[in-house]
Formats: sequence, structure tokens, C-alpha cells
Amino acid sequence: MSYQLALKFFRIAKDEGMMGQGFVWITAYGLTDIFDVVGSPALDVMNGVVGVEPYVEDTDRLQDFKQRWHEKYIKEKPGTKLNGPILSGLYAYDTAWALALAAEKARLLDSDFMPSETNNGSTDFERISTSKASEKLHDAFLKTTFPGMTGTFHIQDWKLLSTNYKIINVVGQNRKVVGFWTPGLNTSGNLKTNADLYTIIWPGGTDKVPRGWLLPANKTLKIGVPFKPGFGKFIQFENGKATGFCARVFEEVIHALPYKVPIHYEEFGDGKGESNGTYDSLVYKVYLNEFDAVVGDITILANRSLYVDFTLPYTESGVRMLVPVRDQRKKTAWTFLEPLSADLWLGAGAFFVFTGLIVWFIEHRTNHEFRGPPASQIGSVFYFSFSTLVFAHRERIVNNLTRIAVIVWLFVVLILQQSYTASLSSILTVEQLQPTVTNLDEVIRRGDYVGYLNDSFMPGLLKRLKINESKLIPFNSPEEYNDALSTGRVAVIVDEIPYLKLFLSKYCHNYTMVGPTYKFDGFGYAFPRGSPLTPEISRGILELASNGTMAELENELYGGSGTMCPDKVDSQTSSSLTLRSFLGLFMITGASSLLALVLHVGITLYDSRGHLVIACSQGSWHGSLAILSKIFHEPDNMSNTPDTDETVIANGDPIVESPWSMSNHIIENFDSYTDTGSPEEEGTPGREVSNQDPGPPSFAYMHSEG
Repeated sequence: MSYQLALKFFRIAKDEGMMGQGFVWITAYGLTDIFDVVGSPALDVMNGVVGVEPYVEDTDRLQDFKQRWHEKYIKEKPGTKLNGPILSGLYAYDTAWALALAAEKARLLDSDFMPSETNNGSTDFERISTSKASEKLHDAFLKTTFPGMTGTFHIQDWKLLSTNYKIINVVGQNRKVVGFWTPGLNTSGNLKTNADLYTIIWPGGTDKVPRGWLLPANKTLKIGVPFKPGFGKFIQFENGKATGFCARVFEEVIHALPYKVPIHYEEFGDGKGESNGTYDSLVYKVYLNEFDAVVGDITILANRSLYVDFTLPYTESGVRMLVPVRDQRKKTAWTFLEPLSADLWLGAGAFFVFTGLIVWFIEHRTNHEFRGPPASQIGSVFYFSFSTLVFAHRERIVNNLTRIAVIVWLFVVLILQQSYTASLSSILTVEQLQPTVTNLDEVIRRGDYVGYLNDSFMPGLLKRLKINESKLIPFNSPEEYNDALSTGRVAVIVDEIPYLKLFLSKYCHNYTMVGPTYKFDGFGYAFPRGSPLTPEISRGILELASNGTMAELENELYGGSGTMCPDKVDSQTSSSLTLRSFLGLFMITGASSLLALVLHVGITLYDSRGHLVIACSQGSWHGSLAILSKIFHEPDNMSNTPDTDETVIANGDPIVESPWSMSNHIIENFDSYTDTGSPEEEGTPGREVSNQDPGPPSFAYMHSEG
């Protein structure tokens, strides 16, 4: 349009309020130089307009031309306000030069115009006279290329090429260059390097990028807020402003947008503490254009999506059951047996006895504390082995092999004792909380009542799950949930996970979420279908989730991650310890005890090899057994036990017969019995030996007499 028409156009736009905040005006080059022609009147009505114009390098040649042009213009037209030729004038100047150069190339010396045969004075182009040299001039003009005032003059496809452009922003009474467009860098704040554009001041004097399609009449969005008295931490309307988690997320997204969106909240209530309808009714108000959007704990459902567009969900999705929990582990008089399983009790007892027998066998010959009457020795075996359980054994160990076996055994006892203590402490002090109900089928079978959140979509879901409508009870707040569950009015509460998590943040220790998760899409914001704000808000929600802001808001909502209620089903104490858990330890102590036993037997037999050779040379297996029995049963003469000392003092005889000298009598006696078969003859040597030793007869001696 012409400059005068453009000036009138923008004056009308300003009068209609279309040059204010929220609008965008971009002009092509045809109007960008209107400011040079019209001047201040155009600047007054076009504040915030963005335009483009070809970029002309400010060379010395151009400055000299402008100076000469200004002097000539002032001389011919005194009083002019123009300081120099505008850009279109420079292009006109270059075009005149191009036409002159083309005429020279075409060698046009004189006019050879031929009048039209049908020329009747008409202005029709077909009747205008033409020149025979027109084709030459045409071809020469299109091929003309030279350095002009605006840069290289070059025509391609009947268009004058310009490679670079300036981006102009009208700010006040000035035209500010905010960037450039070049074929290599596209839009950039610098002509030669890639850089951000300078700040653009848009209509209304703001640097926030507006969207002309969003608010064509500078409209403030009317946001509907649900009436939610019980769960105010999600959404609440106070003093004309929406508060709570849902409102905070929405405002975080709105403020992060690169343009300003004016909003105004209105509560969907009657002003008397009651709601004007269900959430479905509130969403339908958006479809009726009574609200521009709905902000709150609105669940994304298929039937609601028929009337509005939802953003992406900004909360955890799904529906679960809330049930009370109780301690399933009962404390009885026999609770102390529960830490160890039956096989571990039996296995541990067997190894106690086994270790005691090994210690007795090795220590029996050399340690008087493991000698005496049979009943006393049996008691020593059991007392020593079981006293190691509390490390109260007092018997002195004199054999190194025994010490090795006992050290390994004490290590096993230590591990077993500590494990038992830890498990028993857990059983007696830690609750094993389990839910009273695990699935809805159990609730249906027992005919229990089910609670749900009032004004929600839960009744429809519960009916589809085959729950009788007469068994459904609505509630409005976490406090009502707690009262109903604690008094047994309802067996379970079925609700969306965000509500249940908020409830558990306050009533953590007595309840838990159980059962399958019925999938739903969580909370979203509702907008009219086709609204350009829907994808913008969805992208903002994703950005909040990725930069950690959403997690911070959720921590504030639920009281911080440190106070979140653990899953009671997963917080049970451990079961009884089994034999398999200690099998490796028992194998180690068993192997060490057996090795000590084998080494002891081998060493003892090696030390007594002379007597064994004599017994074996006589060819009597009874004699060999008697010698072996005496070797492993009789006390060692090197042990200096109290029994040996007392025998010497009682006899008063300095000559003490060694065990090996006594064996000769036993062997002779055994041989005579074998040859004659007379019990009378074998009695005499036995009595002679008995007279020489006032102590009790040995086990080997009694065996030979029998």
C-alpha cells in the first residue's frame, strides 16, 4: 500500500486497540521506509512494529554520494527536511545507471520507433509504439552487472537480488536495528557471526514475545477452579486466587512461556461452601465457553476428552486401594525358638555333641579334667560343648590339636550366637505389618463397605468392578478417610494415587496402599478443543519434570521424601534362619575337628608302635584290641595327673610299674587262657597284677578277665 494509506491504516489499528500488548505487526520492505518519507506521524502510530529492508553497506563512496545529493537537493529545494536519499532512491539511481549501461551495450544511437497500425490514441499497451532495438535493450539490461550504490547490481528472474537484510524495530521515535538475515547465517544478531537478536520491544512496550493468534482482543483467560474443601493442598480458592499444587504447577508453566498470558481465576462454587456440580460439569463449562480453561485436580478421562483437550498429565497416574494394617506376628512363650528353623536347631545340637566328643577323646589321656567315672566323663562332654555357647567353659585344654578344633568351633558359635540375637531382637521389637485386605474380590465376597472421594469418577469405576452401589460411601477429606477406616465403617478406600499419597503423608503408620493399579492418565489441565495453549502447556509440564522443579513441588505437597510412608508389605521382618545359611561354617568346624582327631590317633599310634608290633606278632586280634584300648584309655604316665601321684603315695613303693610292663602280664594271661581254656588257671596272674596295683582295674584288664 502507499505510504499515506499505510499511515491511515495504522492510525485505525491504534484506535481499535490493536497496537497494544499481545499483538504482533511485521512489515515487508515496501513499508519499512515509510518512516523516512512520512517521518514522526508514522513513528507515533507504529511503535513496536518489526520490519525488514535490504542491507546496504555504508561505504566511502556512498557517503560521498549522499553528501553531493544533499547539497544539490538543498540548492534546488530550499527548506527540505530530508538528509539524504532513501533506500528506494538509491535503487532508482542504480537502476538508471543500469539502463544507461544497457543502452550503450545495445548501441542505441537513434530512435527507430514504429507507430502501431491500430494506434487510435488509446493507452492500451498493445497499441503503444515499439522500437526495433527493444529486444537488444531487454537482453542487455538483464545481463548488466556493476557495483552500484546499494551493492552489486544484478538481476535474476526479473528480480533485483539482495543477499542481506536488516531487521528494524520501531522503538519510540527511533528505528533500531535488532539483527540481520543472511543466506549463510539466516536470522542473526551479527552480520558475520551467529548471534542472538537484540531485544525487540513489541507493541505495548513489552519484551515478552506475544502471540497474535492467542489473545486477539487482549483478553484475560477466565480459569475455572473446582471447589475442593477436603484436599486443599491440591487446589484451593482463597481471596480471588488459586493456591495449591495444581495451581503452582500451572503458574510455573505460564511464567516460563516466552509470552505473557493474563489469567483470572473463578471458583466453581456457590459461595456457601458447596460446589456447583461435579468435575464433569466443570469440564463441560469449558466446552460451553463459560471458562477458557480449568485448573485443578481434573483426571484425564475418555468421556471428558470428547468435549475438551487435556494437557499431558502432571501427576502420578492410577487408582489403588487404601487399607488398614495390623501386626501379624504374635509374641508367645515359645517365641525364642523362632529365630532358628528346626533343622538348624537339630544341626547345631549335633555339632555341639560332636565337638564335645572330639575334645574328650583327644584330651582323655593327658588331661585329668576329662577323666573319672563314666557318668562324670559323659557330663564333662556335654558341659564343655554347651558351655561354649556362652563362652563359660572352664576345663583346661592341654593338647594343641584340641585347641585348634576349639578355636574354630568358638568362631562358629560366635556367628551363630550373634545371628540368633539379631533375629530374636527383630522378632520381639519390629512389627510385621500386613494389610487387612489384599484385593477387591475379598471385599466383595465379605460384603464390606467401600469408601471413595466425593464428586469423583470412582462410582462408575467401582460399579464396573462389580461392587454393589449400596456398599459405596463418599467422603470429602483425609480426616473422614481416617475415621471411617479406623472405626471399621468401611474396609477399604478406593481413590487415585495422588490423593492416597497425600493421605499417607499424614497417616503413615496405620495404613498402606495395596492391590492392583487401575490405570488412568492422572491430572491434567482442560482447554477448549483446538486451543493453541494446550501443546504449549504440555511442553512446559515436560520441562518442569526434566529440570527437577516438578519433584520439588511434589516434595512440598507430600511433606518431603524423607517422610514418605514405606510400603508395609515390603517392610516385613526376615524369616527364621535355616541350616543352609550356616552349612559352610559347620563344614569348616567339622573338617577341622576330624582333622585334629585323625592327627591325634596317628601321633598316638606312632608313639606306641613298639607295643603294637609285639601284639601283632603274637597273632591275637583280641590282644591287639586290648592294647589299643589300653593305649587310648589309660592315662599317659607323662601327664603327672593327680590320680597317678595319689597311687604312688598310697603304695609307698618307689618302684612303679609302667603301663607297658603291665601289658606283658595281660598278654601272658590271655595266652594261658587261650591254650588251656581253664578259668582257674587264668585267675592267678590276674590277682598277682591286682596285688601290685592297689588302684581300680583298668578297662583292658577287665576285658581280658572276661
